[in-house]
Amino acid sequence: MDSKVNKKGLFGIAFLVIAMVIARVLPLPEGIERTGWYALAIFLGAIIMWICDTLPMAVTALATIFILMPVTGVMDLGSIYAAFGGSAFFFCVAAFAISIALEQTSVPLRICSVLTKWSKGSPGKLVLALFLACAITSAIMSNLSTCIIYLSIALALLESNGCKPMESNLGKILMIGLPAISGVGGLITPAGTPGNLLIMDLLKGVGVELTFTQWVLLFAPLAIFTTILCAIWSTIVFKPEAIGKEAMEALEDKLNASGAMTTREKKTVGIILLMLICWLAGTWIPVLNVTVVAIAGMALLFMPGLNVVDWKTISMKTNWNLAFTIGSVGILISGLTNTGIMNWIVSILFANISSWNIVVMFFVVGAVVCIIRAFIPTAPAIAALFGAPLLSLATITAATPVALMFIPAFWACSPMLLWIEPIFLFSYGYGYYKPKDVFKYGAVPCLILFVVMAFTPYWTALFGF
Repeated sequence: MDSKVNKKGLFGIAFLVIAMVIARVLPLPEGIERTGWYALAIFLGAIIMWICDTLPMAVTALATIFILMPVTGVMDLGSIYAAFGGSAFFFCVAAFAISIALEQTSVPLRICSVLTKWSKGSPGKLVLALFLACAITSAIMSNLSTCIIYLSIALALLESNGCKPMESNLGKILMIGLPAISGVGGLITPAGTPGNLLIMDLLKGVGVELTFTQWVLLFAPLAIFTTILCAIWSTIVFKPEAIGKEAMEALEDKLNASGAMTTREKKTVGIILLMLICWLAGTWIPVLNVTVVAIAGMALLFMPGLNVVDWKTISMKTNWNLAFTIGSVGILISGLTNTGIMNWIVSILFANISSWNIVVMFFVVGAVVCIIRAFIPTAPAIAALFGAPLLSLATITAATPVALMFIPAFWACSPMLLWIEPIFLFSYGYGYYKPKDVFKYGAVPCLILFVVMAFTPYWTALFGF
């Protein structure tokens, strides 16, 4: 096991070295300096090292921007220090604190309880209820925390119902679907996943600033549609077995075991509701942007008299690896755009795309992003890989920046084809499904979504984008 991991990691280093050597000797296109090739080599090297898990994600990101970029002249250290982080980094830290505080409450279980009562034991309705509860929770909670909570609920149900690994279709649906939907639900609000802020930062770089409300109006309908679509399709392809009365009672016992809400839980919910109000008000009050409100909400968690959480818990549970990676991605992209290499790549790859029908263009681009996403199990890498190239298309096609960024924003949150996505590993070990089952779960929904998202330009136009 270790040897395989080491070989995979060494491949990432080898790729980076070879890419840098090629960048040093490759002939220069007209109008491009040597730093352009270096910027591309560093960017691709970072992506491959992330995929190969060569180093911790943050170490790869920091090493490439603070060592390779200044050494090769892509960016000087002063510019890198000034650009590091950005609003996405600070939002990420605040979002983790808020998510951890919510994770320590019974709110997710209460949401699930309401929806499972609605299902009344019907396996199809129960799947839909759990999927919707998972998506709604993930809108304001980290995908990973959401996944872990709902997997524990699903396991209690499966055990109570006598569902056996590899034999239970209900087990396949829940063990595959809940991790996938915890990702999809992260698209509903900017707070759902740190990658959303990275998309917003990229749009801000071209003069388009989305408010919290605008993001929800644009993305929440697609996330809910995807959740319902996956719930319906999974019950068709796997046909879940009936759920016994005893199993439903056991699930209700688990959901009701927390009793009445504690004072700390009420404080946490109050702070989150206040943040949601401020985020909505940010549509008309510019100072209440998503990052400012997130940091203010985080501060309230520690306020004397509230004391919802302690910093030791937050600092231990925060995914600093992801936070520092998010803070570094913008600089990697700046290297591509500042050197002009990205515009050159777009002009080569999409030379004739301006003549394409816009619906066909979005169908093809969406399919390409989805398929490549299946092999890149790191959501920030999707925004980094496709963000700048797709934004460049806005200058040569009729598509707007928001419509173009809709595609990587959605697929970064929607792992549905391969089981190599890290979030699936939390359920795969329970033995309820095989890797091929993930493809069976996601293939048809992906095809339907290609068609739906082909009309993205018309959808975003309804909101002035």
